[in-house]
Amino acid sequence: MAAPATLTLPNFKQWAKDCAPAAKAVLMAQAFAELERERVDAYIAPIFARYTFPVKADWQESYGPVVKERKDLYLSDAEDLCANYYEDCDKAHREHGFTGPKGHCPALVAENLHRVTQCALIGLAEPLTGISPDAVYGEDRAKYLNILLGACAQHMKGGL
Repeated sequence: MAAPATLTLPNFKQWAKDCAPAAKAVLMAQAFAELERERVDAYIAPIFARYTFPVKADWQESYGPVVKERKDLYLSDAEDLCANYYEDCDKAHREHGFTGPKGHCPALVAENLHRVTQCALIGLAEPLTGISPDAVYGEDRAKYLNILLGACAQHMKGGL
């Protein structure tokens, strides 16, 4: 990896100007992902409610006898039941206009697109900051993205 350029205010201002379209793509992908998650959750919730997934025996004491939330399906070892549930979800995705690959969730596809755009923006800043997309995680990643997006937003508003 090449050494980063010297990070100066003029360099950062130019970067913000040049990368404003990429920042806009991140914000658009975020809005799409949030709306898609809300839409998908609304039609998947009744499907989940029709099922009762038993929790694996070794998790029942700490969790309870049945899975209460979709995010916790990994706690169930009822493979046939889970397969039926995911098949019903896939059918619902198709009924709601999803044309992507079978077995994919449109909300997860949208959330992945958001992550891809975030990585692209961080990658565009790497020559200036030396920070690669795979080097920053969690809260630090969120803060870093806010700095990058904020700089670009200031440029889009005519500031900076």
